[in-house]
Amino acid sequence: TETMEAAINDVPNNVKTKEQKRQEGRRRALEMAIAKQAKESNAQCHDGDNSTTTCESSKRRGNRKSDRHGARNQHRHKHFARWILDKFPHVATACSATKEASTNNKHVLDIAGGKGELSARLALCHSLQVVMIDPRPADIASVYLNSVVPKLPKKWQHSLEERMRHTPTFVEDELDKRFSQLVTHFSIASDGICCDGDGVDTEMLFEDEAVEKAVQNSSLIIGLHADGATEAIVDAALRYDKPFVIVPCCVFPNLFRHRFIYVNDDDASNGDEKKRVAVRTHEQFCQYLLAKDDRFRREVLPFEGRNVAIYWDGK
Repeated sequence: TETMEAAINDVPNNVKTKEQKRQEGRRRALEMAIAKQAKESNAQCHDGDNSTTTCESSKRRGNRKSDRHGARNQHRHKHFARWILDKFPHVATACSATKEASTNNKHVLDIAGGKGELSARLALCHSLQVVMIDPRPADIASVYLNSVVPKLPKKWQHSLEERMRHTPTFVEDELDKRFSQLVTHFSIASDGICCDGDGVDTEMLFEDEAVEKAVQNSSLIIGLHADGATEAIVDAALRYDKPFVIVPCCVFPNLFRHRFIYVNDDDASNGDEKKRVAVRTHEQFCQYLLAKDDRFRREVLPFEGRNVAIYWDGK
């Protein structure tokens, strides 16, 4: 007992709380990310005749990076965010982050946002109200500091670093105003009809009332590689006349067996007949989604990988 009391008395009075340690850790992570980017930039060697010549070590590092899966589309969130603001200019005013984030305010609805880099860019770089739906809780502050900030212009990095020195919770405070997440799946009722507690049919498309409200109050629905939720985004947008953009990725033909398209039958004698085929490829999936409404448009986005956008302005 005396040993335990002595140990307790030896504990300093200024022991840091877990929250303080977490904030300091994030600040150090930001400083390390900025330092790492500066080091990589300085690794490029320039001679007097050609200022774009790089040293051999940088070339070797660049070759390794280009061979890594996903490395060439690592800026897809940045390009996609800019494309969204250019194609849907109304969101800049309709979803301006002037109030605390809430599913009752107009917002951009990010479906299957994953770790949340796209949401982080829209909320913190473009000052938009964003609601993200994903079954996995996302640490948006960490993603912003470790994945987004190192790619920003240096003057923005230094400005953020200075603000965090004065207010360690600056990023979290801004996210509280602009971002919220619904930790759930984005799935439509199996028959497209929901029932209330008494078994009476309702006009709701989703069984989760919070998801239904988030869709109805959205100004734009987006899905970047939303996987199994991709078609549900399109159906919800059509149901509520909401502008949307999706970038299809995985097809899951064995999971969604109801998807079919009609293609030219090369075996037909006159060549004009169509045959019904199951959707199994990415291109077939895009055709299937476009066929839902002739107002939909298709565009290739400025990054590599799955980069075909299907969108509608809601009109």
